[in-house]
Amino acid sequence: MNPRFTLIVIVVLAALAGYVYLFELSDEVDDDATDIQIYGTTYGEYDVVELEIVGPQGALRFARTNETFTRDWQMLQPTSLAPEQLDQVRVNGAASRLARLTAGQVITNVTDLDLYGLDPAALTVTLTISDGQKITLSTGDATPVDNNRYVLTSPENRSVYVVFGLAVDDLYRLLAAPPLAPTPLPTLTSPVSP
Repeated sequence: MNPRFTLIVIVVLAALAGYVYLFELSDEVDDDATDIQIYGTTYGEYDVVELEIVGPQGALRFARTNETFTRDWQMLQPTSLAPEQLDQVRVNGAASRLARLTAGQVITNVTDLDLYGLDPAALTVTLTISDGQKITLSTGDATPVDNNRYVLTSPENRSVYVVFGLAVDDLYRLLAAPPLAPTPLPTLTSPVSP
C-alpha cells in the first residue's frame, strides 16, 4: 500500500475523530430539562382504565378488564369484543403513550384554534383514570416540521401543546383499522400414507 495514501487516510480519520469528540460528544446534555407535563403528572401503564376515541371515521371505546392477570383490554364500542379477540399490543401501546404524554412546547393564550386544526378537533380522546378522573384531549393538525401534533386539553385553557406525533397517529390507525387479534396460522398436518 502506498505510504502517502495511508498517511492521508490517518489524517482524515484523526480529523473526523477530533470533530466528533469536540462537537458531538462534548455537548452537555441538560438532565434537568424535562418535557412539559400536559396532565400535571404522568400516569403508569395500568392507570388508564378506559380509552375512548371519537373521530370522523367513528368511535371506539376500550376498557380494561379485571378478569385476567394482565388486565387486558376489551372493546365496548362499536361492537363488543373480548380480550382474546383484540390485538392487546396495539391498544395497550396507544393507551400507554397517552398516559405518559408530554409536550415539547406549549403555545399559550391561543385565540384562533383553527390555525392548529383544533376548531373543530380532528379527534377527541377521553382517558378514564383508575381514580375516576376523566381527561379529554382534542387533537389537531400535524406541525409543519418534526412529525409532531397539536393537542388541546380544554377549550377554556387556550393552551395548545406540541406533542410527539406517534401517540396521536396511533389513534388514527386504531380508527381506520380496529385492533383485531391476528389470525393464527393453520397447523399443517402430514398426509396419511396408505
